[in-house]
Amino acid sequence: MSAIVVGTDGSRGAEAAVEKVAKLMRGTEATVHVVCAYSGRSTLERLGITARQDSIDLRGVASDVLARAEGRLREAGLHVEKHAREGDPANVILEIAEEQGADLVVVGAYSGVGRGRFMLGGVPAKLSHHVSTSLLIVREQ
Repeated sequence: MSAIVVGTDGSRGAEAAVEKVAKLMRGTEATVHVVCAYSGRSTLERLGITARQDSIDLRGVASDVLARAEGRLREAGLHVEKHAREGDPANVILEIAEEQGADLVVVGAYSGVGRGRFMLGGVPAKLSHHVSTSLLIVREQ
């Protein structure tokens, strides 16, 4: 495998996905493309978030999340490229996987307690139906 895409939002499930990639790919020549999607102004407006609340730098938050993941992956000796992009997380992951010719896409599982035993979170569920390569869904430890 030469190109791996891992999606992260900084959650425990996403951190588990980053950790799994670090362990699986340690010592390889693979490039890991770490992806963090963030909401744009139109999404915030649709959610009723006012301009004052909009002053939160969402791209900056995404960059911070990516920096943490990058540090862990570089510790494992991996080459890392970061991608912060506005949009729906599943769509952004799919776009980057296609652009980079990914051999594998890795995401964390949503661990919603009380939501039903067979429930799969939105991003992993969307990816499972639309990704054109192998998909690894990691449960937090």
